[in-house]
Amino acid sequence: MFDFHVHTYYSDDCSIDMESYIAPAIAKGLNGICFTDHVDLEYPNDEVHFQFDYKKYLNEIEKLKDKYAGKLEILVGIEFGMQPHIIESDQSFFLDKHFDYVLGSIHTAARKELYNADFSQSGSEGKMILDYFHDMIYCVENFKCYNNLGHLDAISRYVPRGSFAAAKHMDYIEEVLRIIIKEGKGIELNTSGKRYGLPDFHPEPSILRLYKNLGGEIITLGSDSHNPSTLANEFTEAAALLQSCGFSYYSIFRKGKAEFIKL
Repeated sequence: MFDFHVHTYYSDDCSIDMESYIAPAIAKGLNGICFTDHVDLEYPNDEVHFQFDYKKYLNEIEKLKDKYAGKLEILVGIEFGMQPHIIESDQSFFLDKHFDYVLGSIHTAARKELYNADFSQSGSEGKMILDYFHDMIYCVENFKCYNNLGHLDAISRYVPRGSFAAAKHMDYIEEVLRIIIKEGKGIELNTSGKRYGLPDFHPEPSILRLYKNLGGEIITLGSDSHNPSTLANEFTEAAALLQSCGFSYYSIFRKGKAEFIKL
């Protein structure tokens, strides 16, 4: 299997070097990993710097590819934070850069960081959830430089436990999924949800089934690891979940093109 959501010390919220993931990936029998370090332009927290030196990043990955050729496939990706007010500058970022995979994610809502108290104190839980989905809909409709949408229902981590119910917001979720499918994009099944104490992965099963019923086919598996100990975390369970939702394949990306692997 392939883990398509892995962070290293190129992400400001991680201190692990790239090579530290290689031996654990091989030991777990993975076919490959895709490094997806954070890029969030104009991130609304001056203490967090979600940008890195692209050439240095690429060079380090290329060295690891050569060193571990035939043992583990290593792919070049990023997790790109999308924000409605900077769509043009977001898209210009990609003019001189190439990745195997771009995971587009929403880490802010209404220009506020999800992770800190500013967002949780900015209004009612209902308003926060709507801000999140309004931004997501705008971004997937107008931003073209991503392959898959990351942790679609991650908002459930940041509002008070139990205040987010996918069923209450399925009209917004369906709109997101319809746009994604129309644009030829996909989603990820992100297994980190349970690490946050949630009952499900991201997105939860009802969203996976809706995506499948709407005709969605492209779906990557990602652990969202910031440490080698969680690499490919619960992937056996994740694969079984995908099959129970009607999926026969999961996806990987090489040079921006989706490829399908039988579950």
